[in-house]
Amino acid sequence: EKGEMAIVLSALGTVSPLATVTVKTQIAGQLIDVAFKEGQLVAKGDLLAQIDPRPYQVALAQAEGQLAKDQSLLKNAELDLARYKTLVAQNSIARQTLDTQAALVQQNRGTVQADQAQVDTQKLNLTYCRIVAPIGGRVGLRQVDPGNYAQTSDPTGLVVITQLQPISVIFTLPEDNLPAVLRRLHAGAALTVTAFDRTGATKLDTGV
Repeated sequence: EKGEMAIVLSALGTVSPLATVTVKTQIAGQLIDVAFKEGQLVAKGDLLAQIDPRPYQVALAQAEGQLAKDQSLLKNAELDLARYKTLVAQNSIARQTLDTQAALVQQNRGTVQADQAQVDTQKLNLTYCRIVAPIGGRVGLRQVDPGNYAQTSDPTGLVVITQLQPISVIFTLPEDNLPAVLRRLHAGAALTVTAFDRTGATKLDTGV
């Protein structure tokens, strides 16, 4: 009978993660909680650590107060501008007064925009207080303990996450086997690869 006869090539390989991420804090503050255990598998978005949010909550309240104050000034300036337009139409005040008030309104609008940006910045800082996993994988050794002051300049970060799924295996083949393999690859074939443990007896996984 006729059939396919698989050609199997054996080679030593090395498992190599597609991504390894050193998780660092994006803001400075006291580390009040670590929510992972060393060697634990985490999913993307899982909470890893918590920075004390209270200083940033105070800063947000201050920014919101300044925004409310400047919004009130802007509203008052716009009301005055509307009144000045009516008075100019009646030739009751100089045109220059209206132009000055219009410039003041624009200035107050710019101040309100700057205040809103400051509010958004403080809200963003509050989200940075929750340090979450950027990728799924296995966490390594904890580099910082709760109670320490975490800074963005810390070289080691908080922890290293190694992606496991998917993962790659890099292996070498003898040069004499490459022409046959390349012919199949160039023809669009997806060659199956089976990974075994170092004893060669236990099958770990299959891929292409």
